[in-house]
Amino acid sequence: MGPAADDIAGYFDNFGWNYVRQEATVYRTAFTGETGRYDVWLKVTDAWVFFCINPYVRKPTGQPHGPGTLQAVLRANHEVNLAKFAVDDDGDVSLSVELPAEGFRYSHFCDALTALAHYADGWRRRIDAAIASDRAEIV
Repeated sequence: MGPAADDIAGYFDNFGWNYVRQEATVYRTAFTGETGRYDVWLKVTDAWVFFCINPYVRKPTGQPHGPGTLQAVLRANHEVNLAKFAVDDDGDVSLSVELPAEGFRYSHFCDALTALAHYADGWRRRIDAAIASDRAEIV
């Protein structure tokens, strides 16, 4: 059996992060890392616990992400553990961790938030550089 959505509030309290419960199964929190401030969404379903920074990087105005940016995202996915980058329906890059609800406990919660913070900071400069390179090629 997975965590009840109510358990997550206690996990946030133990972790020491502020949060807002947006809906019965959805929480929102944020952190400020070395490369910026990131909003984190957490959703509990019967089968999964989803943690997501979205947007991690917004889509450039009036155009999709270029090939350099997409290559940087794919390279990141090859190198990271536990987390994944994606491009959502709006064209924004997201960073997420998805864990099975079955057997989910506080240590998994900590691992997920730690992974998001680590990779958000660790990849931001490389992805921003790829975006800048893509923009330079358009001009």
